[in-house]
Amino acid sequence: MNKHMKGALVYLPAGVKLYQLSEGDAVTRYKVVPKPSHVLLVGEHHCEQYYSVLYEGENWRVPYNDVYPLKGERP
Repeated sequence: MNKHMKGALVYLPAGVKLYQLSEGDAVTRYKVVPKPSHVLLVGEHHCEQYYSVLYEGENWRVPYNDVYPLKGERP
């Protein structure tokens, strides 16, 4: 599992799915990243396998394994 710090700028490859979840963890919205993107990591969720990222002005959850450090940076 990748481990990144809150506030880090991270890389998402094209095709990654982003999720917004309800209080009961049901998916309420999802979006597929159309092209490689850099996003701000704003947190991680306890007991879940998701990071919270800021993408196009909204908070989204993305699976840990789909988040990568920027080239030349350590996770």
